[in-house]
Amino acid sequence: MGKYLQSAQRCRVAKKSVKPKSTVKTKDVKSPDYSLGERLKFLRESRKLTQAELGAKANLTQATIANLEGGRKDPSVQTLEKLADALDVHIATLFGTDEVYVFDLKRLRRKYNSADKLTPHLYMAIGRVVQYAKDIGFTK
Repeated sequence: MGKYLQSAQRCRVAKKSVKPKSTVKTKDVKSPDYSLGERLKFLRESRKLTQAELGAKANLTQATIANLEGGRKDPSVQTLEKLADALDVHIATLFGTDEVYVFDLKRLRRKYNSADKLTPHLYMAIGRVVQYAKDIGFTK
């Protein structure tokens, strides 16, 4: 299981607050390559949680959170599910890339109970996704 998770750990984050370990060149544009640990740290910090607070919410120890963020420990699927729940994200968000975007509609619905309350940026992004789905025949 550890080898599978190591290969699945590569994620990308649009924020510049976390420094990437390396870069991957795609279509002549360099984009940072983020590990699962870096993604977890970004999500935790964006929610203004300490490692101990996230650990308590996920029923894990602070040391486990530190080891995961530092890349010293490979999480089980059960641990990933606990972390996703504690961070209020879909588990797929932990593995999003430039080619895989995750729209956590449950979380969006809780935060924005009508389209009128969406931010202009989010409204446009969702509109583009819906238009693309129509263009490729995914939806009518």
